[in-house]
Amino acid sequence: MTNGEKPAASPRRRRRGEAEELFRDNVFETVIDHLEDRFDSHDFIFEMMRRFPREYTHYLYECRRSKDPIQTLHAKIGRKLLDFRHRIRKMQRSASRNVRGLPSENQHWQKIAEAEE
Repeated sequence: MTNGEKPAASPRRRRRGEAEELFRDNVFETVIDHLEDRFDSHDFIFEMMRRFPREYTHYLYECRRSKDPIQTLHAKIGRKLLDFRHRIRKMQRSASRNVRGLPSENQHWQKIAEAEE
């Protein structure tokens, strides 16, 4: 460019699928594998945060425009757990501490034994 002008900045390139990686089946399978036979959605989220912190925070950032990004992301995670009915079944709902340290109602799950499949 002439006269000391800088060329226009190219749009920031996003790594393809970075946010979507959190919702891949193998991520959910891995988290389920590392949980006790009975767990709740908060347990699942904590384990997901431990095992996939980069993907979790990236997707949380993608939810930043919603009224409550944490709640938005965690609701999506809960809905995705329903896709794993071959591995887990819904049990009762009850309260446990969420990522904010506050008690909130959430779904409890039980792994399905291989013999039941």
